[in-house]
Amino acid sequence: MPSKKPDKEVELVPEEQVQSGSTPGLLPLDEPLLRKRIARKTKIKVAIVALLIAALMLYLILDVALHGPLMSLLSNRDKLVESVQSFGPFAPLLYILLQMVQTVVAPIPGQIVGSVGGFLFGPWGILWTTIGSLIGCWIVFLLARRFGRPLLEKIFKKSVITKFDFILEAKSASLILFAIFLLPGFPDDVVCYLAGLTKLSIKRLMILVTLGRLPTIILTNYLGAGIGENFTMVAIVALLGVIILGIGIWQRERIIGFLKKTSNK
Repeated sequence: MPSKKPDKEVELVPEEQVQSGSTPGLLPLDEPLLRKRIARKTKIKVAIVALLIAALMLYLILDVALHGPLMSLLSNRDKLVESVQSFGPFAPLLYILLQMVQTVVAPIPGQIVGSVGGFLFGPWGILWTTIGSLIGCWIVFLLARRFGRPLLEKIFKKSVITKFDFILEAKSASLILFAIFLLPGFPDDVVCYLAGLTKLSIKRLMILVTLGRLPTIILTNYLGAGIGENFTMVAIVALLGVIILGIGIWQRERIIGFLKKTSNK
């Protein structure tokens, strides 16, 4: 009978080598190539945001100089507001409904809807935007608790959900959610659905959403209300807001890493 070949000897790797990344054939955690790839992705995101900002500013300049569609609309603001207000009490109700749909479905950025509220209703837009946003978030929390994670995975990419999964078991979930709702550049839609899966009460979640989103609601409504009256000031504030948003997107991964570290404290 032919002799059986001995099994290949398995070489045990010390745990210290695995953790330090010095084991041959394994990719170290602090591999320079990996860092370069992450840095490259960050640069691409920053470049895209910068291009979008430049394109937006160029469009605004050309629109003002050539009296384009935007300036034509703003020139007829009184007529537009008068047409909307002709609906009477149904005008704010329709706007609140739009804000609710935006919060639940998120087809367009909430900042745009908030600016529309300020443009049409002035200071009252803050109240109507807040009401619509809160009702929309309340619906989101109920949907998340009724249908659970499968609903989230049908709406959002798993990679995006996984990135914020640490919130579910975080001891400081309230503080983390407040920070995410407050800071610009975060996907509030997916975080809002994830918040519904936490152990926090609906009442506490509603308070966190109100306190976190109120500054942005006030700012966007101020911008909308100022359009057509003080265009220069609105343009400056809008530009600063876009820059802050760009910085938030640029530093988002670092902020998420910091929130993860503090999630168990």
